[in-house]
Amino acid sequence: MKEKILLHIQDGEHVAVRYKNIEDYLDLETGHKKIFLEHINPAKEVASEILSKLTKTARNTIYKKYTTNEIIQEIKKKTKNTKVLIVFNDLQEMSKSTMRIFLDIMDNIQLFCSIRGKAEKYHTRLLKKMVILTDPEDEIIDITIPMIILAGTLAFLTYLKMAMSLSGIAAYIILTSVWFGTIIARTLIWIKS
Repeated sequence: MKEKILLHIQDGEHVAVRYKNIEDYLDLETGHKKIFLEHINPAKEVASEILSKLTKTARNTIYKKYTTNEIIQEIKKKTKNTKVLIVFNDLQEMSKSTMRIFLDIMDNIQLFCSIRGKAEKYHTRLLKKMVILTDPEDEIIDITIPMIILAGTLAFLTYLKMAMSLSGIAAYIILTSVWFGTIIARTLIWIKS
């Protein structure tokens, strides 16, 4: 896994690793100035921290003195001809405003992060620009949909068996059994969401 990460970073690509702690990879020799971010929210604090690590100015001073856009412009100036790698955990926790900051500075820096949960729809813009690596032994198989189908089928068969023991029209029984199975499956899908 480390070799794959190193190859992609050296090729100038942004890398996201699934289900891993990014701190396990901080010892990789990439030839970049590494900036490790402990937190990725709120946006202005993140931008201030990045700029403070690129300069000698304290993060609080930058935060109070400049607007977020001014901080972004300074980051772009400081990283123009330098190889900077920003490293952080849990991309899925990133807010929309922090994501906008990273989208603005992505041409000047590289990102290396982990994804240890479900990403939101708004993260898609950032994820499209990244190489996402997964270790096959960490792969998680989602069996919720097959389990929902199984539970719906069992509910259908149980209700059908009960309905068949009663008197009535066969078509009515079959239709209500299908309806009941569908309702159970739909409810389970709604609960999963």
